[in-house]
Amino acid sequence: MENITLGQIGQAIALITTISAIFFAVFKWYKNKSDKLDDLEQRIIVLEKDSRDNKQENLILLKGQLACLKGLKEQGCNGPVTQSINEIENYLLNKSHDIY
Repeated sequence: MENITLGQIGQAIALITTISAIFFAVFKWYKNKSDKLDDLEQRIIVLEKDSRDNKQENLILLKGQLACLKGLKEQGCNGPVTQSINEIENYLLNKSHDIY
């Protein structure tokens, strides 16, 4: 039977350490990449919610402008007021028929 030398023990420890370091590095890289994807997915969810909120806010503002223009028309303003009313009503009508 052969004797095991200190050099062989050192080589075995170095080999185990190297293999462990490689596995640790790959795991850390994978986890970091996975965390970045999770962060990206969360940011997309937030942006989609913000986009929906902005669309609702814009619709409210547009309806407010339409109401103001109709009030001006009732007071006798004409020309660009009537044209703007027609454009906004056409826009709202076309948007109501769009399928998302």
